[in-house]
Amino acid sequence: MASFPASSKKKRFSKTDRWIVNYFSFAAVLFSGTYVVNYIWNSAYGTWAVTLVLATLALVKALSAPPIHGALRGRMMVFMSLMIGVAVLNVAISTDMVETSLRWILWFGILMSFSRVAGASDGSWLGALIQRLPFLFTVIYVTIIVMAHTSPDAKSVAFAYHLSGLYGNLILACGLFAAKFWQRSVWMIVGLLGIFFSGAGGALFTIPIMFIPYILYSASSMPVKGVAVAGLLMVGGAFFLESQLFGQFLNIKLNNGITDNSYSGLDRLERSKEMRLQLVQYGVGLAMQHPMGTGLGHTYAESISRDMGVGHVHNGTVTMLIELGFPGFSISLVMLLWIFSTILRSRSIDNQVKGFYFTFFFTVFGRSLAENYTPLDLGNYFNLVFLMVTAYFFLYERRAQLAPGAFPPMGAHPGRMGPPPMGMPPRAWPPPGLRPPPPRPVAIH
Repeated sequence: MASFPASSKKKRFSKTDRWIVNYFSFAAVLFSGTYVVNYIWNSAYGTWAVTLVLATLALVKALSAPPIHGALRGRMMVFMSLMIGVAVLNVAISTDMVETSLRWILWFGILMSFSRVAGASDGSWLGALIQRLPFLFTVIYVTIIVMAHTSPDAKSVAFAYHLSGLYGNLILACGLFAAKFWQRSVWMIVGLLGIFFSGAGGALFTIPIMFIPYILYSASSMPVKGVAVAGLLMVGGAFFLESQLFGQFLNIKLNNGITDNSYSGLDRLERSKEMRLQLVQYGVGLAMQHPMGTGLGHTYAESISRDMGVGHVHNGTVTMLIELGFPGFSISLVMLLWIFSTILRSRSIDNQVKGFYFTFFFTVFGRSLAENYTPLDLGNYFNLVFLMVTAYFFLYERRAQLAPGAFPPMGAHPGRMGPPPMGMPPRAWPPPGLRPPPPRPVAIH
């Protein structure tokens, strides 16, 4: 398994690349502080403030970055045009136009500002960030758990434990791509312990989902190690499900007084599954009632709270369907599949980086099947990371191919990218300035 750069001591980073890595680190610190504010003072504006600060920082840096020529051409222009159309339609039909407008403005603002900043980098920030992410996720996880024990609000505590379970999954997922074996071992243990002490059943059952892209990646680069790691975890998981530890895992929230203690852990798991199926059915029905959507930003919270007694449908995919409506959801889904196919087909993105990216996505997606996490909600740190890494891959995939020292795509003639324009004759190779001189005629005696 090839290794990412472990630290800046082994590689000299440009100022822009160092700024990007420090930006993500500062964002993690800000989100940690947000959870402190939310769980102690029950403030609903903590994540709003953090997102606004991060958007402002990215904008200021973008204004000082050199211009990017051709950044909004081709597929990126198509993507932005369609998403702006979705946003305009979504704001127009929203039941809370102010909330929806602010969310879309921040989403586009961070996306475009970061894209401009990333255009001035050489891409080395990505390897450094991948090595730092397990630590950053651990910092946020510890903050959430500590604050959950100090908050007097039962709903906030329950949300904290669910969210901490996802961060446990992400510690495990990102730790699998650490540079050294001992680092991978440490982060795997930390991630599994984080999942266990979260007491979130969805976090436990997300582990097989997140291993799908990891095994697929391993099949081409390190089949023995990849299958061995996945096999050990799955065998260990089977023993875990049959052991008394599983019962203790299910009762963690009960012991902390978060749920009704009249039910056992297994009973609570069964009730939670039934409730989520009911919420999904309710959400699909709500989407049928509002086919054009209700607007980004949990604008359906009042109706579901009145009918079901909860604040959302506990499913990120259904939430996007309700908020964006069928047209917006369809366009967003097509755009996401387009981005994924572009990244998969790219020859300028290393296979290991692709493995990390899709393992990260499958982890969040698997957890979103039981919780309300969507890629359009920047109120969580992991969504911020996903949006920015996705934008970089999608926008600069071709730029990386043209970088000095990069190899041209397979099948292309050296020195030029792809076939000549339509209607133009084939270009001679080598170019005239590089052709060797014609051989001199040899005199015959």
